[in-house]
Amino acid sequence: MVGSRGAAIPVVLVMAVLSSAVSLRLSVPESGAADFGMVSGRAFLAEGTVRLLGTAPAGEPIDMSADPFCREQHDSPVMRGAVEVGPGGGLSQVLVRVRTAPATADPNLSDVLLDQQGCLYSPGVVAVRVGQTLVIRNSDATLHNVRVEPKENRGFNLGQPLAGIESKRQLDRPEIGIPVRCDIHGWMNATIHVLDHPYFDVTREDGAFTLPALPAGEYEIEAWHHTLGVSTQVVTVADGSSTDIIFEFAAP
Repeated sequence: MVGSRGAAIPVVLVMAVLSSAVSLRLSVPESGAADFGMVSGRAFLAEGTVRLLGTAPAGEPIDMSADPFCREQHDSPVMRGAVEVGPGGGLSQVLVRVRTAPATADPNLSDVLLDQQGCLYSPGVVAVRVGQTLVIRNSDATLHNVRVEPKENRGFNLGQPLAGIESKRQLDRPEIGIPVRCDIHGWMNATIHVLDHPYFDVTREDGAFTLPALPAGEYEIEAWHHTLGVSTQVVTVADGSSTDIIFEFAAP
């Protein structure tokens, strides 16, 4: 096991597997001649899965009684847990990124949405590129505020009193694990990640993620979870190679 934050006792392990991890795709014209219009020697990091082994820690019901609107949005109590586990033990809301990827710029990036629905942030984890537009929307007919407290970027605190209101912000420096909270509804928390390259993904409900193509070489790949901590491994992408990556986390 590699570093996690805090001295948690390893009662439960989390495993992230990058299955069918590396397959080389070589682009060469039929004539065998070099073609500068094609990219050769690129490897592809295929789909991976982050899953929880064992029983997830029990969650606690969120008390929304202070705001009748919030309470009425849910037929049953909303549970708040340290981890979000989906079908088959898949672990969601994990940032998987290549730490050693070169910085790249892209002027044609689509906006990324951080919504507030049912008095919860949706999604709970968002990842954006440096300079990419983050749209923050209030879909609830109640007052929210969005307090974002980065260390490397400029923070902000937005009041959003009306359903449908949107605010747009851009973050100019790479930064992992920016906390987001609502001061009005203390249970509302989210995390923003800012990266200067495209080689990352956030695991979905089933724990799945996909990383874009990478040139052959050696890379440090990291899995980052807001309560379970961080785990990294070095992967060598080479012609004809294949690798599985396993990340282990101690339970909170």
